[in-house]
Amino acid sequence: MNKLSKSILLLLGLTILAAQNENPPEIINKEFTPAGRIEALVDNSQTDNLVLVQLDLKNDSLFALVNDIMPDLELYSGPASYHRIMSNHHLIEIQLVLTEEFYSVLNNDYKLINDSREFWVDLKQGSETQGTWSEDDAIELTCACLSGASDCIKLGWDDSWWNPLDYWGEAWYGYQPPYYQTIEEIRVTVRGAQCDALPVWSETYMGMMDDNENWSHDYELSIDYTDNEYIVGSIWSGGMLMPRIGSEDNYCIDFIKLEFFYSCEEPESPTNLLASDGEDCFMVNLNWSPVSSGTTSQTLLRDDQIIAQLDAGDSTYEDWGAQTGIEHIYCIQANNECGSSNLTCNPGSKKTAPSSTSFVNASDGDYTNQVQIIWAGTDATDEYKIYRDGSWMGIVSADQTAYTDVVAEINVVYNYCIESVNECGSSDWTCDMGFSSTPQGDVNDDGAIDVLDVVIVIGIIIETHIPTDDELAAADMNNDGIVDVLDIVILVNAILGD
Repeated sequence: MNKLSKSILLLLGLTILAAQNENPPEIINKEFTPAGRIEALVDNSQTDNLVLVQLDLKNDSLFALVNDIMPDLELYSGPASYHRIMSNHHLIEIQLVLTEEFYSVLNNDYKLINDSREFWVDLKQGSETQGTWSEDDAIELTCACLSGASDCIKLGWDDSWWNPLDYWGEAWYGYQPPYYQTIEEIRVTVRGAQCDALPVWSETYMGMMDDNENWSHDYELSIDYTDNEYIVGSIWSGGMLMPRIGSEDNYCIDFIKLEFFYSCEEPESPTNLLASDGEDCFMVNLNWSPVSSGTTSQTLLRDDQIIAQLDAGDSTYEDWGAQTGIEHIYCIQANNECGSSNLTCNPGSKKTAPSSTSFVNASDGDYTNQVQIIWAGTDATDEYKIYRDGSWMGIVSADQTAYTDVVAEINVVYNYCIESVNECGSSDWTCDMGFSSTPQGDVNDDGAIDVLDVVIVIGIIIETHIPTDDELAAADMNNDGIVDVLDIVILVNAILGD
């Protein structure tokens, strides 16, 4: 407003003042009207061939023209600027009653909001400004004429009720939306009202501040504006979105709401995770194929517990914290600012000492001067150790499961034990008792082979002596299952030392 206009209004104000008494008129309380829907003309079934239109219905006549031909627009705020989504045939109807001065097409190919988009919203009270500027301190922290409002700010001069001069004031608000990959849409809602009963030529604007602290008056708020929504472009200031309200005559702001529609995709999952199974005694080796792009880090888990945070390109890990004898479940996921991928998992375990053999059998007198020991094989075994009465007496490779004690004393019972061994350690012992039998030829079991044994063998052959089982075993010198003259020949040769 120029100085001449302000001077004229000053004279007008003084004239009004002279005509009235000393009591100022009562301030009119403004009631908020709920904002109409930006999608008032469309529904979710109509998603193509839509346009976004700004309607600048700044006075009652413009408002009535549009509201009459299209009552479903939900123009609840009266004379104001509105943004509405509509089809082309609706736009044609608008063009029949409005000139281009009073409408503009903001988006020729508007995509309707759908539930698949991410959504973030923040609301700031009018008093929670990021910054303000005014002429002659024309800003007050007051809700003034607003019913049911709190924590407001009023822009424009209001030193006294009778002062008709306009002074510019503005406030801006900082919003820090979440990380995004693409912005789908930004909506700013201003809830406020003009406090003057006679605003005359005052104007109020909304815009967005950029990094150079410039701001565009792209979206005009009428003096009767109460509550409405506006779609704004991606205008950033210091990494923030800063809606800016400016007015030259007592515009009171209750709150500013910013709705942020965006997309933010989590990364794909790593692939080909392999965890070693029993390959190392001290750790589990892991390797996988990381995601090629869109990842900032990776998280490795063991049995649902995080064990490492890794760089985006890492593809191997050594888990020295794995427990012995447990099969762990390892999972890897990729992360970015939007979230985390699904888990890729694989079981893995350390190599362990072998388990004990399930059985050991030591012969019980089945052999003369020796004991045969046999046992069941065990997995992951490199060799077996054989112990007799607690002392290590032999070792065999993993492919052997038998051992002969050739130095066993006759009729002495020994405790034979088997231990399975590999590079990780050894098993518990599994044991069995065993002994060797009386030597063949000592038929009378007197500890010597002599003619007395020959006499007994002859008696067995001619059936004058009924033998015991032990005597039969000792007399069968050639182990052919019968006692006959051949056994006598062998026994005699044994006595003679041949």
